[in-house]
Amino acid sequence: MAELRMMATTGMVGYGYTEEAFNRGLEQGLDFIAADGGSMDPGPHYLGQGIPFVSRQAIKRDLSLMLEAAIKQQIPMLVGSCGGGGSDPQLNFVRDVVKEIAEDKDLHFNMALIRAEQSAAYLKQKCAAGKIESLGPISEMTPNMIDESHRVVGMMGVEPFQKAINDGAQVVLAGRATDASIYSAIPLMRGFDPGLCWHLSKIIECAGQVTTPRTGQDCVIGTLHDDYFLVEPGHPDKRCTRMRIAAHTLYENPSPYHLEEPEGTLVTTHSNYEQLDERIVKVSGSRFEDANRYTVKLEGVKSSGYRTVFIAGVRDPILISVIDEFIQACHERVAVEAGNLSISRDQYRLNIRVYGKNATMGPREPVKYTQAHEIGLLVDVLANDPETSKAIMAKARYALLHTDFPGRKCISGNLAIPFSPSDMPVGQTYEFSIWHRMEIKNPLEPFPIEMVEV
Repeated sequence: MAELRMMATTGMVGYGYTEEAFNRGLEQGLDFIAADGGSMDPGPHYLGQGIPFVSRQAIKRDLSLMLEAAIKQQIPMLVGSCGGGGSDPQLNFVRDVVKEIAEDKDLHFNMALIRAEQSAAYLKQKCAAGKIESLGPISEMTPNMIDESHRVVGMMGVEPFQKAINDGAQVVLAGRATDASIYSAIPLMRGFDPGLCWHLSKIIECAGQVTTPRTGQDCVIGTLHDDYFLVEPGHPDKRCTRMRIAAHTLYENPSPYHLEEPEGTLVTTHSNYEQLDERIVKVSGSRFEDANRYTVKLEGVKSSGYRTVFIAGVRDPILISVIDEFIQACHERVAVEAGNLSISRDQYRLNIRVYGKNATMGPREPVKYTQAHEIGLLVDVLANDPETSKAIMAKARYALLHTDFPGRKCISGNLAIPFSPSDMPVGQTYEFSIWHRMEIKNPLEPFPIEMVEV
């Protein structure tokens, strides 16, 4: 079988890559170029709002180079999880950027848009049929959970990408997708070994993360052969090492040897990593086990209210020595002040995190606290409406500034506040409400495809 060569330009569209690495990859003769367009790592807000978490300017720059090269070389360009979370608004955002690039550069091509947002009616149908199960410590799916959710996406596998390519798309923009499916779709269509396809795809989906020195995102080239694959950096001054390539199976996985995809599991227990030369790693021995059912992950968010944030620093050693008691007193004072405004405790959530004392892990912190010379306070208020959120934060700020504590030598001035305005409303916020797995018979069913002539 002839070799197949692919290039991952960046770990996420908008994170950037060097033109030197990109052009060197193009010179090697590519079968396609691709990039992941998103992640749930930044949390639920961006899916809820339907917006990207990188700038439009950065997204346009990355896509512009990719699109122009793909059209010029007459090869496919694939992007999955468009706009961050792969919802309809985020996919539409990337579609508009691509159309703008095409107009700027006078490019002509067929494009497929693959949608991943799921309707409440469809999810309720699957739920009633017992086809949805929870992933991890989250409640089993109920119709009420679906109604409460603001937006839900399904994580597609390779089949929608393959259908789009077979239907004549040169450019594929997909909603939420598994990272590896973006790169596995075309090699699997051409008959390459599934174990090698999925393993290579998993390695290169983060692009420059598997290279060294890792000074930022950059292009990575993967080449498939009959019984092995090669991974190398696009940039001539970078290299791939056995350790870095093998270690990538630890990334975002509960097991480094079993990586689940919608149609089965990549097994790397017998994978062999060989340092072919200073820059290139050769991998063999990976295999893929088909599942007895086809499942897609569901990711959904619901509104958690409106948030206001306040930041301050404390360097007073007397206050630091009694900070826990002081914060508890402030909570109680705020509750009294809120009551004067006819706001009950169940109408807001006030959180005061002490950075420098268990702020990251909270009660799970294994290290015994020793008093720091300074600490940071990160305060946030969640409420059902923005005015209540701002009102409670104003009371919390006042309490933190003026509540007394044992040993205090002044009437105020114990907080260093870096910003004015000090209270920063961040608008509507979201929390994950659906983190489940849905069984389907037809891998294309939840992912409608729209063909567009650009």
